[in-house]
Amino acid sequence: MKPRFAQHPLVAVALLLLPVSHLPAPLAAESLELPEGFPLWQHAGSVGVGFGYKDNLTLSHVDPPDSAFEIASAEVMLFRLPWNNWQISLMAVGSDTRYFDPTPDVDAEQNAAVSGEFVGFLGRGWKSISTLRYAFLNQVMDVSATYGTSLPQQVLGHGLTFEQGIRNTVGSWWAGLDVSGSRYVFREPLDDYWQAGPQVRVGHYYGQGSELSLSYQVSPLLYDTREKVDATGAPLSGTSLRYLPQTVELAWIQVWDEPRRWQSTTRLSFESSQDNGTGYYDYTQYRVAEQLRYRAGGWELSAEASVAWFEFPNQPVSLVDAQARQRTSVHAAVRGQRQLSRHWRLYAAYDYEQSLSNRDTDRYKANTVSGGIEFEF
Repeated sequence: MKPRFAQHPLVAVALLLLPVSHLPAPLAAESLELPEGFPLWQHAGSVGVGFGYKDNLTLSHVDPPDSAFEIASAEVMLFRLPWNNWQISLMAVGSDTRYFDPTPDVDAEQNAAVSGEFVGFLGRGWKSISTLRYAFLNQVMDVSATYGTSLPQQVLGHGLTFEQGIRNTVGSWWAGLDVSGSRYVFREPLDDYWQAGPQVRVGHYYGQGSELSLSYQVSPLLYDTREKVDATGAPLSGTSLRYLPQTVELAWIQVWDEPRRWQSTTRLSFESSQDNGTGYYDYTQYRVAEQLRYRAGGWELSAEASVAWFEFPNQPVSLVDAQARQRTSVHAAVRGQRQLSRHWRLYAAYDYEQSLSNRDTDRYKANTVSGGIEFEF
């Protein structure tokens, strides 16, 4: 299965695409000396098929439906090496999951993302980064963080994001400023919205490709038709709902040995979001995430885990329970793959997701196992 998605639908779909410009400095030189006959344009890709089983298709808190499934996936990347002071990267990923025992609401899930990035090297460590991303999502998701009492549902939507950034590297230190604007369109009952804002980042490279970075982002969000609500969650006619989310994240990427077999990624983040009304939708989120990866001898093993704590200071559990709503989201996943030959590899994966809360309808858990074969080209 593909990585799970973030709280805002489509946002993490776009993040499936790692821009080449964000690689460590030694891998993003401004002007490479290419060996004779070495192609300036490079490409890579893979297609895969597999089977699996999920014990909670709808993320339900009671009587969850289960099903076996088949999955098909594809990834393609085309990039121009950073030569003559510019580079381009084009990437696309997608997957399609079909359930053998579908429910009336869920028979399949799909996601896809396409990204194009242009990097211009301006000299003296400066570079300009222009990125255009499109994302498509048709997947069961928990949207209760931003929709209050909404139950998990199948989200169908599209998103388009343009981001312009400037970045400077001095020795092993770097700093960057990005400004992005997005348009997201969803099937009802979710509402379409605009989102835009800046992000500031600073970082330090060290060791064999290790990195420590800190970022701050503010990204105001304006809904097309959603209205403000009163203290009980009832809509206020003739109003327009807006959010002001702000996020601070500390990221630590550590390469533990010279052959780069072992690598860990640690992320600590804090998010605060306020609405422009009574504060009914306000929340704070504290998140800790850890990933460990091992590569050697044709094997690649990875494990990841994350815990996110949500607090909703102005949102009661229910109309008859006035205590403030709280929620904890837990996620864990392991994946192993074995390279059989130059083009073929086998994989197996397990994914666990659980939501804990003082509100009954927020509670659920889901287990997913899958395996298959992939062809690289």
